Amino acid sequence: MTLSARWIRALLVSALTLAATAGALVAQPRLAAPPPLASGEGPSHLIYPTQRLPLRFQHARHLAMPGVTCASCHPAATTSARVEDSLLPTEASCAPCHAIDRAHPMSASTATNPLGGCDLCHEGWRPESPLRVARVVIPTANLRFSHARHAAQGVACERCHANVRSVGLGTRLELPTMASCVTCHRPGGAPDRCAVCHLTEPDGRLRTRFGDGWMNPPRWMNGLHHDADFWFTHRASAAQDGSRCAVCHTEGECAACHDGRVRDRRTHPNDYVTMHAVDARMNSDRCGSCHRASNFCVACHQRAGVAASSSTLSRALGRFHPPAAVWTNAPVTLRHHGAEARRAMRTCTSCHSEQDCVTCHATLGRGGGGFSPHPPSFLARCGALMRASERPCALCHDDLDAVRARCR
Repeated sequence: MTLSARWIRALLVSALTLAATAGALVAQPRLAAPPPLASGEGPSHLIYPTQRLPLRFQHARHLAMPGVTCASCHPAATTSARVEDSLLPTEASCAPCHAIDRAHPMSASTATNPLGGCDLCHEGWRPESPLRVARVVIPTANLRFSHARHAAQGVACERCHANVRSVGLGTRLELPTMASCVTCHRPGGAPDRCAVCHLTEPDGRLRTRFGDGWMNPPRWMNGLHHDADFWFTHRASAAQDGSRCAVCHTEGECAACHDGRVRDRRTHPNDYVTMHAVDARMNSDRCGSCHRASNFCVACHQRAGVAASSSTLSRALGRFHPPAAVWTNAPVTLRHHGAEARRAMRTCTSCHSEQDCVTCHATLGRGGGGFSPHPPSFLARCGALMRASERPCALCHDDLDAVRARCR
């Protein structure tokens, strides 16, 4: 095993060991420092599912009135201990200012009762069909949260619901983001374990899968954001602190991929077997981090009939090309090896070296078969190709002066 392969294996073992010995999963890792508030990331759709708010309201107008506070319209917010609680304003909280007459909804129009008409707040309300009002739908947030505990600590509403004083209808855009939460929930401040706010599975790991997708760490969180590059860079994060991975993942997830039971196409794309030899010759150390040439590579090549040590039967059954009448003989069709080589040369180089081509295509003077690989129109452009590089020409032609005379 090469030094590089040993280093990669040691890195993997270190990460898995840290994940396995991280202790109880409820003792989850802490953020080193809070991110800047201007993170550019809005509230997550996974944490706050899409709402339906067929309402008219002006927070800016109400909060500008003397004596009106958030608790004036949301009195339950100071005592609510569950995220499932509905904190929308009720008729009782609106009645001191709005003369709502539910007993006579037909007369509650903006003309006769401008501050108590149903259509003042409810979109789609009509006097002729007062019971057909679109319902407000606010799905429960996928969080644990206690308004009462925050209110008892003297946390102002606008500390979490930023910009609410300057908007009309409050939507999910005014709900807290993780970037705003960690300004308080950080080492030395409020509890900063992930499970304080996030939902967990029965075994203590964070719940990351929801109906609309997978929860993903934000971009500012210690390099843990799972973007396209994370597939290749996650080993550094795991080696630095495997307990952070264990918050959401089990050791089995790591092992399933690293021992080959799960083959992700980001590692080996589809039909990789036809081109893997090129990568193996260029970067054998990387292949050695998972595969052993002495058993994995040799055994596969023997079974496929492409190894020098393959049995006669394996060679007979392991033909990769069509019969010679199609693959090498005239006439040239789209199944001919020349057409295949021009279409996907990398597939050919998985098994064949340049010398295999020269054996047939070199001139008789160079010991080849004399079969020209050039199409009929090649003379029209061979001069430019030769001026760019004469090396390919020298592989097959023994008299380059004669070639130069023809290709001008």
